[in-house]
Formats: sequence, structure tokens, C-alpha cells
Amino acid sequence: GGRGHRFNTFCLALSTVYLVWSIGAKLYVNDTVQHALARQNIAYQNVLTVPTPFNTVLWRVLVMDERGYYEGFYSLLDKDRNIRFNHYSSDKHLLAGPAGHWPVQRLQWFTHGFYSVQKRDRAIVFTDLRMGLEPTYFFQFKVAEMGNPHSVPTKSERIRVERGAERLHWIWK
Repeated sequence: GGRGHRFNTFCLALSTVYLVWSIGAKLYVNDTVQHALARQNIAYQNVLTVPTPFNTVLWRVLVMDERGYYEGFYSLLDKDRNIRFNHYSSDKHLLAGPAGHWPVQRLQWFTHGFYSVQKRDRAIVFTDLRMGLEPTYFFQFKVAEMGNPHSVPTKSERIRVERGAERLHWIWK
């Protein structure tokens, strides 16, 4: 009856307010990021802004450029609109051999260009930068082996990584 209907109405109103808040926050953060990149003369190819886990107050900013990517964080509680970016290199030239293979092409498409390529020991590792925080990313794949043209796998081999739960404490702070 009445109590269930009121509860459903309250939950719908609450979720609508949260949705509107999230959209407004994202638009504000995107504007802040554009101004910060212009002030710092950072040339970029693509930008991704996502809220950090469990909140819409602290946002992670990922900026792709020709040499790699920048990672920065912006809180809606910050006193100013400055964002400090850290740059990390990506060796995309390592994909020259395996780039024509279906698993690598599928990963490039799936990440919408937000990926890095690193050499670890003899492995070429493809990392989806959208899920995780530097240096802990959830989706990393060995896509080839250095110096072995026949080592390109028919499927990408996922690398298991530590989840980095200790970073959640930092996000809360």
C-alpha cells in the first residue's frame, strides 16, 4: 500500500537527484580540466574524467598525448581549480609488430584509445588505463614477446595484478 508507494517515490527522487548531481559535477569537472590543460600548455589527444570509487566528489583525470598519458585528480572541495598532472610514458611503438593482430586491435578498440604499452622483462604489456589508478590497473595483457615474431598469441594473456585496495584509504582522505 501507501508506505511501499512512498518508499518507492522517495527512492526514485533520491536516484534522480543523484543522477542530476553526477551530470552537473562531470560538466563542472570537464570545464575545470579544459582550463587547467590550457593554463599548463598541455597538448593532448583525448581526455577522460571519471569519479573515483564510491564517490562523485573526487575525480580522476586521464589525458592522452603522443608520448603517453597524464593522470591527475580534482576534488570538488578544492579551494582552487588547479590540477597537478603526473606524466607517464607509453611505448606504443612496441605494437608495431602485434598491432595487426585481432586481439590487439580488439583491445585498442575496447579501450577507446585510453591504453599504455610497456615492456616488462621480455613481454609487451597492454594496459587499459580506464580501470584503476597509477600504478595499479585491473586489466593488463601480455600481447607479445620481444624479439620473437612468432610469439604473438592468438588471444591476449591477462596478467593478474594486486587490486590495490590500500589506495581506497587515500581516496577517502
